[in-house]
Amino acid sequence: MSTAALLDTVSGPKPSRKERAAKTVNAALRGGVLAGAVAAIAWLLAVALSGTVFFLLIIATVIALVYTVVAGDKARMGLWGLLAIAWALIIAQRWAVNDNGGIIVAGAAWIGVVMGARRAGIAKKSMALLAYPLLSLAVVIAANESVREPWGMDWLWVLAVLGPVLGARTLLNPSPRDHKPTP
Repeated sequence: MSTAALLDTVSGPKPSRKERAAKTVNAALRGGVLAGAVAAIAWLLAVALSGTVFFLLIIATVIALVYTVVAGDKARMGLWGLLAIAWALIIAQRWAVNDNGGIIVAGAAWIGVVMGARRAGIAKKSMALLAYPLLSLAVVIAANESVREPWGMDWLWVLAVLGPVLGARTLLNPSPRDHKPTP
């Protein structure tokens, strides 16, 4: 008897399709939540750092104003050039990070869902199902809403990414209370 045949007899019954799907969905949800949490923490830190830099930039601008008044003709224009560059960078950062937090976290959560499903061994023919956020995008476009802030809030994209996976998990993993053996 070959080794492969021996392993088939020892390993026992193979899990059902529903059990394999439940395993894949659990891994996808775990990956999505983990990646979303990491992105949310990074976003919060970026916003806090941005606020601190903004405050320090206001102080630096006031000090530069005082220096310019006190120094008169000896004030350097390079100082104002550096302040202008700093203001441009902080305004761009605030626009890119602060105003798009939900989209950033939703994108990270979606990448986590895809990576979790791939690690759990999702079937190649089922990979197309991981494009489900495009359905939410189609609904937003059909409703003539802003893609950046549908219905006034970009954090809805996080729910659009994690909600269907959570729903699939609920369908595939019913409550253990429902399956207790009766004495």
